Amino acid sequence: MSAAAPVPANLPRDPAGAVPGDLVVVRAWKYNGTPHWVVPGRYLGADAHGHWIYQPAGSLVSRPGHGHWADTDAVCLVPRAGQWLGTFYDDPAEDFRVYLDLSTQIGWRELSRGGWEANSVDMDLDVIDSRSRGIFLDDEDEFAEHAALMDYPRELVESIGDEARALLSSLSESRAPYDGTATGWLVRGRTAFSDASSR
Repeated sequence: MSAAAPVPANLPRDPAGAVPGDLVVVRAWKYNGTPHWVVPGRYLGADAHGHWIYQPAGSLVSRPGHGHWADTDAVCLVPRAGQWLGTFYDDPAEDFRVYLDLSTQIGWRELSRGGWEANSVDMDLDVIDSRSRGIFLDDEDEFAEHAALMDYPRELVESIGDEARALLSSLSESRAPYDGTATGWLVRGRTAFSDASSR
């Protein structure tokens, strides 16, 4: 059920030895091995939910053929378990409050010159809490299209669907970590790294 090379496989779910302030490159791939979004940030620490990364306004958000500077601060949560990565926002100018990317092959590896890379395979399906649209499941058509085009294993399709439904329920009921937990991590990031954009 692994994605195509060069996507790294069998990486640990915890970055052993990571300390606050470490560079973290959050790197997503597609199942066919093509590179997807890359966003740098600073490691903040961990709690029961997983590992938190501060991505300040001004950070470079890029993928092949596209790049922009992030308009607002965010924190990314790489969970200890589960098939998703979460990004949390609190700026009223940003439509998204929570953006959950359904993902597989989530894991960490050390960078050769210091810091960490959090890898994942983006499975197209997203669970979103939006100021304008509320809570919804996004990109179901793309998920179905890519499942056929990239030959997703049936078991993976089913498990991602199950995970998406569970995330919708948790988000709708404001269960942790969707209960404001991210706010404290955003404050911590701003306090420690207010000028730490990638510009």
